[in-house]
Amino acid sequence: MWKEKSHLVDCGVDWFTTSSVQDPCTTELLLRAETMLWREERNGFYVKPWRMAGYSGWRCGRVEYGMRQDGGCVRLSSGLAASYWWDLWQVTHRCSRIDLQATLRCDGPVNDELLFMKQAVETCFMNKENGPRITWWSSSDGGATLYLGARQSSFYFRAYNKAVQSGLDEWSNCLRVELEVKNKLCESAIAYMLIQETVQAGVLYLLQQYMSNRGILTNFVDANPRSLYERPTIVTDRLNSLEWLRSAVKPTVQRLLDAGLVQEVLDSLGVHYPPKEELP
Repeated sequence: MWKEKSHLVDCGVDWFTTSSVQDPCTTELLLRAETMLWREERNGFYVKPWRMAGYSGWRCGRVEYGMRQDGGCVRLSSGLAASYWWDLWQVTHRCSRIDLQATLRCDGPVNDELLFMKQAVETCFMNKENGPRITWWSSSDGGATLYLGARQSSFYFRAYNKAVQSGLDEWSNCLRVELEVKNKLCESAIAYMLIQETVQAGVLYLLQQYMSNRGILTNFVDANPRSLYERPTIVTDRLNSLEWLRSAVKPTVQRLLDAGLVQEVLDSLGVHYPPKEELP
């Protein structure tokens, strides 16, 4: 069983959406978002226009924010959500979506553990009509995801192969479970997390309760997940651009260089190295 063959390495808030409907709350919310956007740009992400549900603004890395006539909206993801959701919650005391995640390193193949989870849910709701919608997805690169529920429902669960999804060595043999909590249930989830010893403990209790009620046994016991004391690698837009250069451009450039077309390659790319010196 997967719960005996895995251990917790990370947990926390993975997504946070909040909005404001009046000043000065809107002003403070957007000022905080602008500061986060500036930091994300400094980290190597690109600033891009962002629009959603009538809001118009900007996105950069793990922050999205904008305004419309009745107020502002901010969405945080990944490590930014884990670090700053509480700051924004104190400003607005509003939340329309909060995602909770736990990441476990498995001793065996991750996809086998995902299949076991799927079978556990199917067994739990065998011959019952009130079970969650079960969706299984897999890809040729080894990725696999189990979904429970519907995207628009108040609870939406997914478990997936984090190693394949991220492509990072630090997540090797890792399985991630995530629970989307939406609308009115967000406030209840946040209140529950805040009365626990730590927010991480609250996250684990909520995940454990959801999974256990659907037949998936967990090992979310006393643990010190890495998220309490380490920072995972941040994959920025610049790093993605460099990876694209390595995988898509480098082979062609190397063939041309091997053919002796060094200057032609530089001219085609419009780059000059070392930089040309300015004449006096």
